[in-house]
Formats: sequence, structure tokens, C-alpha cells
Amino acid sequence: MTEPSTLKNRLHSLLANCKAAVLDFDGLLADSEPFHYRAYNEVFERYGHTLDKEEYWVEWTSKGKGIAGEIERHNLKLDVDPVDLRKQKFEVYSGFCQSGEIKLFPLAQSMAESLSAHHKLAIASGSWVKDIRDILKNAGTLNLFPVILGKESAPREKPHPDIFLNAAEKLGCAASECFVLEDALKGLNAAKEAGMPCIILRNPLNRNINFDGAELIFESLEDFVAALKT
Repeated sequence: MTEPSTLKNRLHSLLANCKAAVLDFDGLLADSEPFHYRAYNEVFERYGHTLDKEEYWVEWTSKGKGIAGEIERHNLKLDVDPVDLRKQKFEVYSGFCQSGEIKLFPLAQSMAESLSAHHKLAIASGSWVKDIRDILKNAGTLNLFPVILGKESAPREKPHPDIFLNAAEKLGCAASECFVLEDALKGLNAAKEAGMPCIILRNPLNRNINFDGAELIFESLEDFVAALKT
């Protein structure tokens, strides 16, 4: 494990060479991943299949295999089109976003405020922009993020680099002038393909994922915020 002082020095060197930060949202700023799971599981259970929570964190959340991966892994024969499954899930999840049930992590606002002092900020997420905005609005932090890109903002989702490259363009920066803050393998792969250094924040859901290729890895949001402020 890298010493905290070394991590801090490497972080501040990276920050000094970048003009903008492109942040993931689900699982990084917002404690929303359990609600994505709940929404998908509710829909799959309508058709007689229950999602395994631990498998979901790895295969869906980090690797981004999604509905197609679930159907293939379990050889499911569902009497419903995957497009309709996704539509039903979006409806369930949007209800969680509007209700205020989904909260930001306690230090998410502090982190964003620290970064925004010297860097332009963008959110680049696989969620719909409306859902992201609803969560931020309920948290009173919508004004912190001038650029919010979501599922509809790029032709291909992570692990493709499209959304990160679009974020750089919206921020008026070259890709090389941006760094990415992520918690998922698909995000790391997208950042690498976009030519952006990627910082990974670990959490209880991604603890066992191999993030080889990340510029820096912090063991928690708390550790990252501490390094930012020292």
C-alpha cells in the first residue's frame, strides 16, 4: 500500500497539471448503487428471477455487463424484451431519485467544493441527467456542477471513452488537461481510452476489484478528501 504522504504528493502533482475534474456519480458522489440494484431486482423479480447482490456489484456496477450479462450468465429465458426491462427499471429508479431517498455521501459536497476552487467540474455518468439533477437538487448541490452528462449524452456508454471526451469538450479543455475520478472498472477503462489520468476511490462495493492502470488509488472518499486538504 502506498504511504499517505506519497499519495498526497502524487495527487497534488496531478492536480497541478490539470485544469478540470470529470467525476463519476453513482457510488462516488451519491450513495445510489443500492437503489440501482433495488430497481433492477424489482423488475427482474416480476419475471421470476432474483439478482444476486454480490454478483451485481461486480458484474453490473463495476464491469458494466448489465442486463445482457445477467441473461447470459444465468441462461435466462424471460418472456420480455431487454429494452422493456431497462425501461421498467428506469421508471422505478427515477421514483427513488425524485423522492429524496438517495443521498450524497457525507463528504461528497466538501470534495466537490475543494476541487472547484482550482478546477472546472463535470459529472459524467451512466445515469440519466434528470435523475442526477433530482438527487443534486434534493441535496442542495446542483450549482456545484456546471456540466452534467448522463446516459443520453454520448452514443456509447463506459467502458467506451465517449462521455469523458464530451465532458472535456463541454469544459473547454483538452482531454489531457482533465483527470477522472471513478470507482468502477468500466470508468477506469473509459478514462484510459480517453487519454485522461484516472483516480480510483475504493468503497465497500469495489474492495476486491483489480484497478491496475489507475493513476492513483485511495482506500476511501475520506482518504481522498484528507489528501486534498493537506
